Amino acid sequence: MNSYIDGKSGVNVRRLVQNIADQYSFSVQTAAIIELIANCLDANATLIEIAFSRNEGILSVEDNGTGMDKVQFKEYHDFAASTKTKGSGIGFAGQGAKLALNFCTKVISETWSPRYRGYSEWSLKDNEAPYRIFDETTLTLSHFGTKVTLYLDRESSIIYSERFIKEILKEHYLPLIDVRLKGAYKNLYSEELKILLNGNEVKSIPSVLNIIGDRKDIAISVHRKQLAHGLFGKLTETTGIEPGIMVCTFGKVIERTYFRKEPKEKEKITGWIEAPYLIEAVTTDKCRFQAGNKTWESFFRKAQAEFSNWLEKTGLLEKPVKRELNYAGLEKEINNILKNIPELSFFYREVLRDVAIPDEEGERRKAGEGVQKVPGTRMGESEGEGVIVFPGDEPGTAPMVDSGDGKPATLRPRITKGGIRITEDERSDLDQEAWFDGETVTVNRAHAAYQKSKNNDLLNYHLLKCVIMELIRFNIEKDPDPSYQKVFELQQKFFKLWGEH
Repeated sequence: MNSYIDGKSGVNVRRLVQNIADQYSFSVQTAAIIELIANCLDANATLIEIAFSRNEGILSVEDNGTGMDKVQFKEYHDFAASTKTKGSGIGFAGQGAKLALNFCTKVISETWSPRYRGYSEWSLKDNEAPYRIFDETTLTLSHFGTKVTLYLDRESSIIYSERFIKEILKEHYLPLIDVRLKGAYKNLYSEELKILLNGNEVKSIPSVLNIIGDRKDIAISVHRKQLAHGLFGKLTETTGIEPGIMVCTFGKVIERTYFRKEPKEKEKITGWIEAPYLIEAVTTDKCRFQAGNKTWESFFRKAQAEFSNWLEKTGLLEKPVKRELNYAGLEKEINNILKNIPELSFFYREVLRDVAIPDEEGERRKAGEGVQKVPGTRMGESEGEGVIVFPGDEPGTAPMVDSGDGKPATLRPRITKGGIRITEDERSDLDQEAWFDGETVTVNRAHAAYQKSKNNDLLNYHLLKCVIMELIRFNIEKDPDPSYQKVFELQQKFFKLWGEH
């Protein structure tokens, strides 16, 4: 007779599983699928099989990964334990099953590894989550790997459908189902990964790579080591692909972004960047990066510079109109105020950075080495370009690498002054009064408030309001405990100091 272990997952587990679900910005049914797929990928699976039957009210996710040993399987059911080190993968052990307790009558998990085989039955009853683990046997799993079967409640049986599941995969795992883009992941996953839904492979057709023009391949390096690569492009035909640049870790789409730019035809701009090292900056819901995280902020600045350069070269960067006013005095006044507001002082600071100084005795720079200047960006930082070859790319058709001016140079530390700048733009297509890209506040001259302020000799005050509100918006996004009160207090502090100058 096979042995079994009875257990309970803590005290008032109902509240715990609800709290876990509340960490996600979308439905718990969506979150469960995302987490179950993440666990399969972390287990080095090359085949993920999803099966759904509305008539039976059952949804299962099965992989051919490494499976769990006995200790790991026990910890899988513990809300206080994790079998994963932070930054080692995109999933949290058992998170999908724990989320599913919110909407399932029971959850059955099966696992098979070289050292262990077993399954468990798990459910939420009152405020507890009792489970029973059966050793040395599985129910339906016939190979190494893990299978989680969800017995759905009535509402979830209606919510789920093949189309719903495919949309989740397309939104959150597009690079792994794109028929060409997935070829870039052979170094992360040992074989070509396949995801099946009711026996049919889920594919995104046509590939993003087949419907973009003005393609630019990029590489992001840290200390001269390439840690991320990707591409930007402009969609050449109407498609169901969401616009924006996909920033991914291990094939999971974390954010779609324009890097705080407001380009023309933004609905046609797409792209993809794979940056596995950013896993340490991913939030629990895997759909955002931690605001204020230094690794993410450093990546963001470099990727933003590359994106700005591409926008300028393709004519998609909305060039600011000629400034009606000389903002030098206003910029100086604003930056002097910012120095005296601790919460905003980082916008005005002196930064020590390595700058490539022309030097006949220096090292001749190559693409991707050191710091290069990028036209159209204030800080001018870039890490060069990389060339990515995907299946189907013909030899010789990949974009050429820009080797720069090739002059001998030596990296020398230089102190540069920070501080925000103000510029103008006329964007009648935008409702925003202004926007901030991390360095420059762009004021929208086409906005009705701008015109009325100008006509009533209140333009200076309008500009100040635009600047401080954009800086506060940027700052509050990094605050782990944001509040409206902090917004009001910062605004009042700024205008008090301005009035005293």
